[in-house]
Amino acid sequence: MTAISHRRPHSTAWSVWTLIATIAAVALLARTLQHRNPQAAPLPARPGGSDAPPVDPPALPILAIALNCHHIEELDRYLAAVDRIAETGADTLLVSTPLFQPDVHATTLRRPADRCPTDRQLRTILARAHARGLRTALMPIVLLEHPGPDDWRGVLAPTDWDAWWTAYERELQALLDLAIEAGVDLFFVGSELNSTELQVDRWVDLVTRIRTRYAGRLSYAANWDRYEAITFWPLVDLLSVSAYFELAADGATPSVGDLTASWDVERERLLAAAARFGRPVFLSELGYPSLPWAAAHPWNYVAPAGTRADHVMAARCYESFFASWGASLGSSGSGAGGVCVYLWDPYHRGGVSDTGYGLFGKPSLGVVRDGFASIRRSTGGVGASAAVD
Repeated sequence: MTAISHRRPHSTAWSVWTLIATIAAVALLARTLQHRNPQAAPLPARPGGSDAPPVDPPALPILAIALNCHHIEELDRYLAAVDRIAETGADTLLVSTPLFQPDVHATTLRRPADRCPTDRQLRTILARAHARGLRTALMPIVLLEHPGPDDWRGVLAPTDWDAWWTAYERELQALLDLAIEAGVDLFFVGSELNSTELQVDRWVDLVTRIRTRYAGRLSYAANWDRYEAITFWPLVDLLSVSAYFELAADGATPSVGDLTASWDVERERLLAAAARFGRPVFLSELGYPSLPWAAAHPWNYVAPAGTRADHVMAARCYESFFASWGASLGSSGSGAGGVCVYLWDPYHRGGVSDTGYGLFGKPSLGVVRDGFASIRRSTGGVGASAAVD
């Protein structure tokens, strides 16, 4: 998570422009993929060459919990977090890690040592996840070193797009090296890069080059109000969405039933998109801060001074999600590819005053644990292995 402005929906004018530009993008994608099956992305290269045995992709649904890995001073905290995540009934650890650029107009990206984990730390965390029986996903995210009030990765406007794409791919390929070495199951080629999404030819070239090296699943994570306008979903394996849908009106105190009804509407739209593009939908970021407005604006985690934590509303939001999605996630062929709950915070232990997204020490954790267990029973899994307080 970064600046909260990126979670807000677009203006009407931007939506009209997006529709016009999308029509052009569809035509471009059709020409680019004219020799490909539009319902199937190119087969990934096999590790070890064409004579190596095929690699089976991880089974769906994916039940993940996210762990943000920025600068790490106390690695043991992160390893302990992985252990806790393994006890929730999750089957996947999703690690997000940043790529920094100076501002929205910059054409350079980097992983500064004082703000990012080392490769060794990331490998250690991923290895711990595998040792605990978890699958792994790696999501690079672009962050800004000097953002303006409304700046974030969704409004990038570099002075030279060619230079930006070159820099972005260089950093992405470096993290892909790590993902291949660490045996990562799911790799994200991007997240919420709204201003790049009409540059379909760039995405075709980038994903094609990554496919030649990586045999796992690939995805791109769209913002919650943009996924239907993206046309390059056939390039990747999962249609991923940051699921900060606004389920209630400002100031409302909705019941679980009210929220479930709102989720039902969004679920039908998401599954329709999955059917349209032939890709399972993966909710790559589902999070609710412990704040009174969690249902209305789940993307807004900034609590003004004096705001009291609201753990009941956050838990209610999670309960409504599993009430709406449980059957789809537990049924093969539904188009529901999984969910990643945001997030596990290695530095905070929850409690009555914690207003953030972290699950630990909050009622939301019990709801998530029970939801995962129910889905795993439906799919033949073993459910949660132990309770986590």
